[in-house]
Amino acid sequence: MSRKRHNHSQRPRQHSGYAGAAGYHAYQVDVPAQTTSRTELVRLLRGGEDTFLELKVRYSNAEKITAEIIALANTAGGAIIFGVNDQLRIEGVENPEDVEEQLRDICANQIQPPVLPYINKVAFDSGRRVVVLEIDAADRPHRTLDDRFYLREGAIKREASREELSRIYHELHRTGFEQVPVFQSNIETDIDESLLWSYVRAVNPGYWGETSKGYPNDAVLREMGLAVKIEDDWLPTVGGLLLFGLNERVSKLLPRADILVTRYSGSPQKDRTSPAVEQVRLSGNLLRQADGALNFIKRYVDLLDARPSRKARENGSPQSVEEIFADSYGQFVHSRAGYHRAAIIEALTNLLVHRDLSARDRQSQINVYDDSLEFINPAQQGELPLTSLRYGLSFPPNPRLKAIFTNRHYGAAVSAEPVSGGVPMASAESINFARRAPDGPSLTNNEFKLKFYGLL
Repeated sequence: MSRKRHNHSQRPRQHSGYAGAAGYHAYQVDVPAQTTSRTELVRLLRGGEDTFLELKVRYSNAEKITAEIIALANTAGGAIIFGVNDQLRIEGVENPEDVEEQLRDICANQIQPPVLPYINKVAFDSGRRVVVLEIDAADRPHRTLDDRFYLREGAIKREASREELSRIYHELHRTGFEQVPVFQSNIETDIDESLLWSYVRAVNPGYWGETSKGYPNDAVLREMGLAVKIEDDWLPTVGGLLLFGLNERVSKLLPRADILVTRYSGSPQKDRTSPAVEQVRLSGNLLRQADGALNFIKRYVDLLDARPSRKARENGSPQSVEEIFADSYGQFVHSRAGYHRAAIIEALTNLLVHRDLSARDRQSQINVYDDSLEFINPAQQGELPLTSLRYGLSFPPNPRLKAIFTNRHYGAAVSAEPVSGGVPMASAESINFARRAPDGPSLTNNEFKLKFYGLL
């Protein structure tokens, strides 16, 4: 068995990310660990210290041990064995139970996100006992409470460089991409203070008083989980920059976050190719994108709270400007379709907050046709089948971003209209309104698609 594969990689894992101390201890109680035998331990010791193994003759200096655990967890996983000296002689520890308790406390309370280890106590015929702590790299990167990152290189630990952290963050699973720091960004020059503090003061009225703590942008963003300290700098995360970044800086630093909004003349069901009447690329922070997308949609369709009666539809208003607008092809835009307001607001909100932010070659799209509205988002298959969305089940890929954007104090027009219920609500309201079920949701070629049909 190779040294690297000694870890028990098949154990069940907790998927919640930042588990608290209570969750960590519950995990340890509920999931029994496989035991390490003396034979396995001797085999593990055979090659001495390396990238995957650290030896400690005793437990001492919690700060250094914390750094050692983080270094292993941020590199490739491995083990720390207490009770073995540098000459590979087994000396044992005096109180293995006490050592285990202190190691659990470090992993649960001194490391962010917490490390979920295996801790085994191995006894020898001589009466000596050693403690084996095994960890993997599944939830990296980890850091100390004062935001220091470590890596392991051979048998030594060292602090990670900015470039190394950039590579680690970009290897994260898509559900954590909102927490990736934007390494070319800077909080002092790239954050819209008026937008940030209008939100902060509205959410916490009276807390940030005139005589309080000033305007600590980095501290506030950190408390919201929207900033990370790398070396000596505080960097906004992707989620933080999208929410509170200056529009021109977001456009430059996150160009793939743009939204393409297009009005087509015709219907994709009737015409193979529908000529574009107007196309707008929306860039900047989410506030600008949300308001821009909603205003574009309202130029071409009516958003209503209830299905109008037949009489009201038959005695409708005369043609609008849009109805008589001729595009460059010499064709006319047909009459406006109507849609249920809550269904479209929910679809637009989902497009903005649930997109796969790690996608580099695709962007979000909204297509307005004569008889339908289509929302297309970069996405990957989640932990549950896509059909689970119809039952109200989902795993938001960007939970921090969603929580702040959907708060009415954020200021976006779609946030000010309280809507909830997800895809089931949007589908049900659309059916009641237009008497036709939406197409989707579907997931093809890593694109999430949902199309609503309008009432003409």
